[in-house]
Amino acid sequence: MVPRPPKFCTNCGTALPAGTVRFCIACGHPFHDPTAEHDDEGAPGITGPTVRLANARVAQQVIGGTVKLPVSGAVPPGLWVRDEAPGPEDVVAIYPPLRPVSGGWSGVIGRGWQQAGSEAKGSQMLFHFLAEVTWFPANGCGAGLHLRTEVAASSRAWEGKGRRGFRFGLRRDGPMQITTAAWHNPAGQRLANQPLPQIQLMAPPRVPRVSDLDDAPELMVAPEAALWVQGSQAPGAYRLYRDQLMQEHTPVGRGITLIPLREGREHGQPWWGKLLAGALPLRYRARVLHPFVCGLAEWAGRLHTIREEARSLGLDLDPALAAEWWLDRQGYDGVIFTAAQERYAAERVLIVFQRGQLVKIKD
Repeated sequence: MVPRPPKFCTNCGTALPAGTVRFCIACGHPFHDPTAEHDDEGAPGITGPTVRLANARVAQQVIGGTVKLPVSGAVPPGLWVRDEAPGPEDVVAIYPPLRPVSGGWSGVIGRGWQQAGSEAKGSQMLFHFLAEVTWFPANGCGAGLHLRTEVAASSRAWEGKGRRGFRFGLRRDGPMQITTAAWHNPAGQRLANQPLPQIQLMAPPRVPRVSDLDDAPELMVAPEAALWVQGSQAPGAYRLYRDQLMQEHTPVGRGITLIPLREGREHGQPWWGKLLAGALPLRYRARVLHPFVCGLAEWAGRLHTIREEARSLGLDLDPALAAEWWLDRQGYDGVIFTAAQERYAAERVLIVFQRGQLVKIKD
Protein backbone atom coordinates (compact mmCIF):
# COMPACT_ATOMS: atom_id res chain seq x y z
CA MET A 1 0.00 0.00 0.00
CA VAL A 2 1.44 3.37 -1.04
CA PRO A 3 1.55 5.84 1.89
CA ARG A 4 -0.42 9.09 1.57
CA PRO A 5 1.74 12.14 0.77
CA PRO A 6 2.44 14.51 3.68
CA LYS A 7 0.55 17.79 3.96
CA PHE A 8 3.28 19.61 5.87
CA CYS A 9 7.08 19.56 5.64
CA THR A 10 8.51 17.29 8.34
CA ASN A 11 11.59 19.54 8.54
CA CYS A 12 10.19 23.09 8.79
CA GLY A 13 6.39 22.66 8.93
CA THR A 14 5.57 24.59 5.75
CA ALA A 15 2.30 23.56 4.04
CA LEU A 16 2.93 21.44 0.94
CA PRO A 17 1.00 21.58 -2.37
CA ALA A 18 -1.41 18.81 -3.28
CA GLY A 19 -0.21 15.79 -5.23
CA THR A 20 3.21 14.15 -5.30
CA VAL A 21 5.80 16.41 -3.65
CA ARG A 22 9.52 16.02 -4.35
CA PHE A 23 10.86 18.62 -1.93
CA CYS A 24 9.80 21.46 0.37
CA ILE A 25 9.92 24.78 -1.45
CA ALA A 26 10.76 26.64 1.79
CA CYS A 27 13.69 24.65 3.15
CA GLY A 28 14.60 22.25 0.33
CA HIS A 29 13.97 19.11 2.42
CA PRO A 30 13.51 16.17 -0.04
CA PHE A 31 10.63 13.68 0.11
CA HIS A 32 10.83 10.08 -1.01
CA ASP A 33 8.61 9.15 -3.97
CA PRO A 34 7.67 5.44 -3.65
CA THR A 35 6.71 5.28 -7.33
CA ALA A 36 10.03 6.65 -8.64
CA GLU A 37 12.62 4.49 -10.37
CA HIS A 38 15.78 3.96 -8.35
CA ASP A 39 19.40 3.70 -9.30
CA ASP A 40 21.90 1.23 -7.87
CA GLU A 41 22.37 3.30 -4.72
CA GLY A 42 18.65 3.42 -3.93
CA ALA A 43 18.16 7.10 -4.79
CA PRO A 44 15.51 8.23 -7.28
CA GLY A 45 16.88 7.98 -10.83
CA ILE A 46 18.21 11.14 -12.38
CA THR A 47 16.36 12.82 -15.18
CA GLY A 48 19.34 13.48 -17.44
CA PRO A 49 19.50 15.83 -20.43
CA THR A 50 15.98 15.22 -21.70
CA VAL A 51 14.30 18.60 -21.33
CA ARG A 52 13.77 21.02 -24.19
CA LEU A 53 12.54 24.49 -23.19
CA ALA A 54 11.61 27.42 -25.35
CA ASN A 55 14.83 29.36 -24.84
CA ALA A 56 17.12 26.90 -26.65
CA ARG A 57 17.12 24.33 -29.45
CA VAL A 58 19.35 21.95 -27.50
CA ALA A 59 18.27 19.62 -24.69
CA GLN A 60 18.73 21.08 -21.23
CA GLN A 61 19.62 19.14 -18.12
CA VAL A 62 17.54 18.96 -14.95
CA ILE A 63 19.82 19.44 -11.96
CA GLY A 64 19.54 19.60 -8.18
CA GLY A 65 20.17 16.38 -6.27
CA THR A 66 17.38 13.80 -6.53
CA VAL A 67 14.60 16.32 -7.17
CA LYS A 68 12.37 15.33 -10.10
CA LEU A 69 9.49 17.57 -11.13
CA PRO A 70 7.23 17.61 -14.19
CA VAL A 71 9.17 19.50 -16.82
CA SER A 72 7.04 19.51 -19.98
CA GLY A 73 5.28 22.61 -18.65
CA ALA A 74 8.23 24.21 -16.84
CA VAL A 75 8.29 27.92 -17.66
CA PRO A 76 11.65 29.74 -17.84
CA PRO A 77 11.99 33.38 -16.73
CA GLY A 78 10.47 35.93 -19.07
CA LEU A 79 8.07 33.51 -20.76
CA TRP A 80 5.07 33.49 -18.38
CA VAL A 81 2.24 35.32 -20.23
CA ARG A 82 -0.74 34.91 -17.90
CA ASP A 83 -2.04 37.79 -15.79
CA GLU A 84 -1.76 35.96 -12.47
CA ALA A 85 1.48 34.65 -10.97
CA PRO A 86 2.30 30.90 -11.08
CA GLY A 87 0.75 28.90 -8.25
CA PRO A 88 1.29 25.51 -6.56
CA GLU A 89 0.10 23.59 -9.66
CA ASP A 90 2.61 25.36 -11.94
CA VAL A 91 6.30 24.56 -12.51
CA VAL A 92 8.83 27.28 -13.19
CA ALA A 93 12.45 26.82 -14.28
CA ILE A 94 15.37 28.77 -12.86
CA TYR A 95 19.00 28.78 -13.99
CA PRO A 96 21.77 28.94 -11.37
CA PRO A 97 24.91 30.67 -12.71
CA LEU A 98 26.86 27.68 -14.06
CA ARG A 99 29.68 27.43 -16.59
CA PRO A 100 30.45 24.39 -18.78
CA VAL A 101 33.74 22.61 -18.06
CA SER A 102 35.17 19.45 -19.53
CA GLY A 103 32.68 16.70 -18.77
CA GLY A 104 30.30 18.81 -16.72
CA TRP A 105 29.47 22.15 -15.12
CA SER A 106 30.96 24.37 -12.42
CA GLY A 107 29.96 27.20 -10.11
CA VAL A 108 32.66 29.69 -9.03
CA ILE A 109 32.89 32.41 -6.37
CA GLY A 110 32.64 35.84 -7.99
CA ARG A 111 30.74 34.49 -10.98
CA GLY A 112 27.29 34.42 -9.45
CA TRP A 113 28.20 32.47 -6.29
CA GLN A 114 29.38 33.58 -2.85
CA GLN A 115 31.03 31.54 -0.13
CA ALA A 116 28.79 30.61 2.81
CA GLY A 117 31.21 29.08 5.29
CA SER A 118 32.69 25.64 5.78
CA GLU A 119 32.63 22.79 8.29
CA ALA A 120 34.70 19.73 9.14
CA LYS A 121 33.42 16.35 7.98
CA GLY A 122 35.83 13.76 9.34
CA SER A 123 39.15 14.19 7.56
CA GLN A 124 37.55 16.47 4.96
CA MET A 125 36.16 19.97 4.83
CA LEU A 126 32.73 20.78 3.41
CA PHE A 127 32.53 24.18 1.73
CA HIS A 128 29.16 25.87 1.18
CA PHE A 129 28.16 28.28 -1.59
CA LEU A 130 25.05 30.38 -2.24
CA ALA A 131 23.59 32.05 -5.32
CA GLU A 132 20.56 34.32 -5.64
CA VAL A 133 18.41 33.48 -8.66
CA THR A 134 15.26 35.36 -9.65
CA TRP A 135 12.37 34.06 -11.74
CA PHE A 136 10.24 36.71 -13.45
CA PRO A 137 7.26 36.73 -15.84
CA ALA A 138 6.99 38.38 -19.25
CA ASN A 139 6.59 42.16 -19.21
CA GLY A 140 3.16 43.19 -17.96
CA CYS A 141 2.25 39.66 -16.87
CA GLY A 142 2.25 37.62 -13.66
CA ALA A 143 0.95 40.59 -11.64
CA GLY A 144 4.47 42.01 -11.90
CA LEU A 145 5.74 39.64 -9.19
CA HIS A 146 9.29 38.28 -9.04
CA LEU A 147 10.19 34.99 -7.36
CA ARG A 148 13.50 35.36 -5.55
CA THR A 149 15.24 32.12 -4.66
CA GLU A 150 18.43 31.16 -2.90
CA VAL A 151 20.27 28.13 -4.26
CA ALA A 152 22.84 26.33 -2.11
CA ALA A 153 25.67 24.07 -3.24
CA SER A 154 28.61 22.38 -1.55
CA SER A 155 31.99 20.88 -2.33
CA ARG A 156 34.34 18.66 -0.35
CA ALA A 157 38.11 18.98 0.02
CA TRP A 158 40.75 17.26 2.10
CA GLU A 159 41.75 19.05 5.29
CA GLY A 160 44.07 21.94 4.57
CA LYS A 161 42.75 22.43 1.06
CA GLY A 162 40.34 25.14 -0.07
CA ARG A 163 37.54 25.39 -2.61
CA ARG A 164 36.53 28.39 -4.70
CA GLY A 165 33.55 26.59 -6.14
CA PHE A 166 32.11 23.22 -7.07
CA ARG A 167 31.56 21.08 -10.14
CA PHE A 168 29.51 18.09 -11.27
CA GLY A 169 29.34 15.75 -14.27
CA LEU A 170 27.04 15.86 -17.28
CA ARG A 171 25.37 12.54 -16.46
CA ARG A 172 24.46 13.19 -12.85
CA ASP A 173 22.47 15.84 -11.03
CA GLY A 174 24.17 18.86 -9.53
CA PRO A 175 24.93 19.24 -5.81
CA MET A 176 22.36 22.01 -5.44
CA GLN A 177 19.11 22.65 -3.62
CA ILE A 178 16.75 25.58 -3.06
CA THR A 179 17.02 26.88 0.50
CA THR A 180 14.60 29.82 0.34
CA ALA A 181 12.01 31.14 -2.10
CA ALA A 182 9.59 34.07 -1.80
CA TRP A 183 7.49 36.31 -4.02
CA HIS A 184 8.24 40.03 -4.16
CA ASN A 185 6.00 42.76 -5.57
CA PRO A 186 7.18 45.42 -8.05
CA ALA A 187 8.21 47.62 -5.11
CA GLY A 188 10.52 44.87 -3.83
CA GLN A 189 8.36 43.98 -0.81
CA ARG A 190 8.22 40.33 0.22
CA LEU A 191 4.77 38.70 0.02
CA ALA A 192 4.69 36.11 2.79
CA ASN A 193 1.23 34.71 1.97
CA GLN A 194 1.57 34.42 -1.81
CA PRO A 195 1.44 30.68 -2.80
CA LEU A 196 4.65 29.38 -4.33
CA PRO A 197 5.00 27.35 -7.53
CA GLN A 198 7.11 24.24 -7.90
CA ILE A 199 10.64 25.10 -8.98
CA GLN A 200 12.81 23.14 -11.39
CA LEU A 201 16.56 23.74 -11.27
CA MET A 202 18.01 23.75 -14.78
CA ALA A 203 21.52 23.92 -16.23
CA PRO A 204 21.86 26.64 -18.88
CA PRO A 205 21.76 25.46 -22.52
CA ARG A 206 24.96 23.64 -23.49
CA VAL A 207 25.49 23.64 -27.25
CA PRO A 208 27.59 20.69 -28.53
CA ARG A 209 30.67 22.03 -30.30
CA VAL A 210 34.07 20.71 -31.48
CA SER A 211 35.50 18.89 -28.43
CA ASP A 212 32.02 17.70 -27.37
CA LEU A 213 31.73 15.72 -30.61
CA ASP A 214 33.61 12.65 -31.82
CA ASP A 215 34.07 13.53 -35.49
CA ALA A 216 36.88 14.33 -37.92
CA PRO A 217 37.28 15.61 -41.51
CA GLU A 218 37.27 12.99 -44.25
CA LEU A 219 40.06 12.83 -46.84
CA MET A 220 38.81 13.31 -50.41
CA VAL A 221 40.22 14.12 -53.83
CA ALA A 222 39.39 17.64 -55.05
CA PRO A 223 36.45 16.73 -57.36
CA GLU A 224 34.88 14.55 -54.65
CA ALA A 225 35.35 17.31 -52.06
CA ALA A 226 33.70 19.87 -54.35
CA LEU A 227 30.70 17.57 -54.74
CA TRP A 228 30.54 16.94 -50.96
CA VAL A 229 30.25 20.65 -50.16
CA GLN A 230 27.70 21.39 -52.86
CA GLY A 231 25.27 24.00 -51.55
CA SER A 232 27.74 25.39 -49.02
CA GLN A 233 27.63 29.14 -48.47
CA ALA A 234 31.38 29.13 -47.84
CA PRO A 235 32.80 28.16 -51.25
CA GLY A 236 36.45 27.74 -52.10
CA ALA A 237 39.38 26.14 -50.34
CA TYR A 238 40.62 27.09 -46.87
CA ARG A 239 43.61 26.68 -44.60
CA LEU A 240 43.56 26.49 -40.82
CA TYR A 241 44.20 29.70 -38.92
CA ARG A 242 46.03 27.65 -36.29
CA ASP A 243 48.74 25.12 -37.09
CA GLN A 244 46.59 22.19 -35.97
CA LEU A 245 42.96 21.18 -36.28
CA MET A 246 41.96 22.04 -32.73
CA GLN A 247 39.22 23.79 -30.79
CA GLU A 248 39.78 27.52 -30.38
CA HIS A 249 38.22 30.25 -28.29
CA THR A 250 36.85 32.51 -31.01
CA PRO A 251 34.73 35.69 -30.76
CA VAL A 252 31.65 33.46 -31.21
CA GLY A 253 32.60 30.79 -28.67
CA ARG A 254 34.26 27.45 -29.35
CA GLY A 255 35.07 26.80 -32.98
CA ILE A 256 37.65 26.28 -35.72
CA THR A 257 38.87 29.29 -37.71
CA LEU A 258 39.74 29.00 -41.40
CA ILE A 259 41.32 31.44 -43.86
CA PRO A 260 40.42 31.34 -47.59
CA LEU A 261 43.21 30.20 -49.92
CA ARG A 262 43.99 31.87 -53.24
CA GLU A 263 41.97 30.43 -56.10
CA GLY A 264 45.19 29.30 -57.79
CA ARG A 265 45.77 26.74 -55.05
CA GLU A 266 42.28 25.29 -55.05
CA HIS A 267 42.73 22.79 -57.91
CA GLY A 268 46.05 21.30 -56.90
CA GLN A 269 49.68 22.37 -56.56
CA PRO A 270 52.26 22.94 -59.29
CA TRP A 271 55.05 20.37 -59.49
CA TRP A 272 57.49 22.59 -57.64
CA GLY A 273 54.92 23.12 -54.88
CA LYS A 274 54.75 19.38 -54.28
CA LEU A 275 58.49 19.35 -53.63
CA LEU A 276 57.81 21.82 -50.81
CA ALA A 277 54.70 20.05 -49.56
CA GLY A 278 55.94 20.16 -46.00
CA ALA A 279 55.82 23.97 -46.06
CA LEU A 280 52.42 24.31 -47.70
CA PRO A 281 49.24 24.35 -45.63
CA LEU A 282 46.71 21.55 -45.78
CA ARG A 283 43.65 22.49 -47.81
CA TYR A 284 40.08 22.10 -46.61
CA ARG A 285 36.58 22.53 -47.94
CA ALA A 286 33.77 23.54 -45.57
CA ARG A 287 30.07 22.67 -45.66
CA VAL A 288 28.23 25.60 -44.07
CA LEU A 289 24.62 25.89 -45.19
CA HIS A 290 23.38 28.73 -42.97
CA PRO A 291 26.21 31.05 -41.85
CA PHE A 292 25.86 34.23 -39.85
CA VAL A 293 27.68 37.01 -41.72
CA CYS A 294 28.82 40.36 -40.32
CA GLY A 295 31.82 42.63 -40.08
CA LEU A 296 34.21 41.69 -37.29
CA ALA A 297 34.03 45.18 -35.77
CA GLU A 298 30.23 44.94 -35.62
CA TRP A 299 30.22 41.77 -33.55
CA ALA A 300 30.88 43.43 -30.17
CA GLY A 301 27.68 45.50 -30.45
CA ARG A 302 25.69 42.48 -31.62
CA LEU A 303 27.03 40.42 -28.72
CA HIS A 304 25.86 43.03 -26.21
CA THR A 305 22.34 42.74 -27.62
CA ILE A 306 22.55 38.95 -27.47
CA ARG A 307 23.55 38.97 -23.80
CA GLU A 308 20.64 41.27 -22.99
CA GLU A 309 18.31 38.87 -24.78
CA ALA A 310 19.72 35.98 -22.74
CA ARG A 311 19.20 37.91 -19.50
CA SER A 312 15.58 38.51 -20.48
CA LEU A 313 15.18 34.71 -20.28
CA GLY A 314 16.97 34.34 -16.95
CA LEU A 315 20.26 33.20 -18.50
CA ASP A 316 23.36 34.74 -16.91
CA LEU A 317 25.82 33.74 -19.62
CA ASP A 318 29.42 34.67 -20.34
CA PRO A 319 29.94 36.33 -23.75
CA ALA A 320 31.14 33.09 -25.39
CA LEU A 321 28.25 31.04 -23.98
CA ALA A 322 25.73 33.70 -24.98
CA ALA A 323 27.12 33.67 -28.51
CA GLU A 324 26.89 29.87 -28.75
CA TRP A 325 23.33 29.86 -27.35
CA TRP A 326 22.10 32.57 -29.72
CA LEU A 327 23.73 31.20 -32.87
CA ASP A 328 22.32 27.73 -32.16
CA ARG A 329 18.91 29.16 -31.36
CA GLN A 330 18.86 30.96 -34.72
CA GLY A 331 20.00 27.82 -36.57
CA TYR A 332 23.38 29.14 -37.76
CA ASP A 333 25.99 26.45 -38.48
CA GLY A 334 28.94 28.78 -38.97
CA VAL A 335 30.10 32.41 -38.94
CA ILE A 336 31.72 34.48 -41.67
CA PHE A 337 33.50 37.63 -40.51
CA THR A 338 34.36 40.28 -43.09
CA ALA A 339 36.86 43.14 -42.71
CA ALA A 340 38.87 40.91 -40.38
CA GLN A 341 42.38 42.17 -41.24
CA GLU A 342 43.17 43.61 -37.80
CA ARG A 343 42.73 40.29 -35.98
CA TYR A 344 43.33 37.66 -38.66
CA ALA A 345 45.36 39.48 -41.35
CA ALA A 346 42.68 38.43 -43.84
CA GLU A 347 39.69 40.20 -45.36
CA ARG A 348 37.37 37.25 -44.66
CA VAL A 349 37.45 34.35 -42.20
CA LEU A 350 35.20 31.36 -41.62
CA ILE A 351 34.43 29.79 -38.23
CA VAL A 352 32.86 26.33 -38.12
CA PHE A 353 31.51 24.56 -35.03
CA GLN A 354 32.27 20.91 -35.86
CA ARG A 355 35.20 19.03 -37.39
CA GLY A 356 32.65 17.06 -39.41
CA GLN A 357 31.82 20.22 -41.37
CA LEU A 358 35.25 19.99 -43.01
CA VAL A 359 36.81 17.74 -45.62
CA LYS A 360 40.54 17.52 -46.22
CA ILE A 361 41.57 17.75 -49.90
CA LYS A 362 43.89 14.98 -51.13
CA ASP A 363 46.45 15.96 -53.75
